[in-house]
Amino acid sequence: MKRILGGTFILLLISCNTISKKDKELLKKENNLLQRELELTKQEQNSDSKEITLSKQKEVEKTNLEAAYKKEPVKKPSSYTFDNFHISENRVGIFSKGMTISDVYNTIPKEQIKKKTGYGEFADDTYDDYEIYDSNGKIILILTPKQNGNTNSKINRISILDKRFKTTKKIGLNSTFGDLQKHYVTNNISPDMEHIVLDVEHINAWFSIKKTELQDGWWNEKGIDRSKIPKTAKFDGITVWWN
Repeated sequence: MKRILGGTFILLLISCNTISKKDKELLKKENNLLQRELELTKQEQNSDSKEITLSKQKEVEKTNLEAAYKKEPVKKPSSYTFDNFHISENRVGIFSKGMTISDVYNTIPKEQIKKKTGYGEFADDTYDDYEIYDSNGKIILILTPKQNGNTNSKINRISILDKRFKTTKKIGLNSTFGDLQKHYVTNNISPDMEHIVLDVEHINAWFSIKKTELQDGWWNEKGIDRSKIPKTAKFDGITVWWN
């Protein structure tokens, strides 16, 4: 009986040991499968994370580029700032006797030069007038060459339109006839359509005064009566002539 029980106990032990080994193998296989699934899940998550990161980086770069583009100032053509307003016999500011219109284009930006057609007393009397503007867009001078349609033609006439231009004696627009008499000889005075013109040969310049500023009787059989020109009469135009 003891032998039988002993044998049975041994069989049970063997059976238990056998089941335990199988369970361990199954558990091991399941663990391996789970581990693989975990690794695959991590790989997928990492891949998704990389895609999301790249996508975010692209969005950030796009936003930065758009912001930089919006902040970038619009490029404007460079302008010339005038700081010389001196009138002399052979110079008016930066423009000198003998310069051509082509020289003018080579001196200041073309954006500050506008070509217009000027008219004289008669219908067929036309000129190429080149308006000169400062850096603020204000017209300051009109340059007129000797020949129309030729940028190699020399400057013949300069019409001064800005009060900043003055002679060495500080005579400019809005200066008076009395101011001019103190410093320059003005023997030659002639009438124009709406003005009288005082020729100052010393600086090759004409100074114009409106006829409405003159006293009655300013014109007689001898011509213009200088005594009828008030000393307070102001100049509304200055023109420099270069032959």
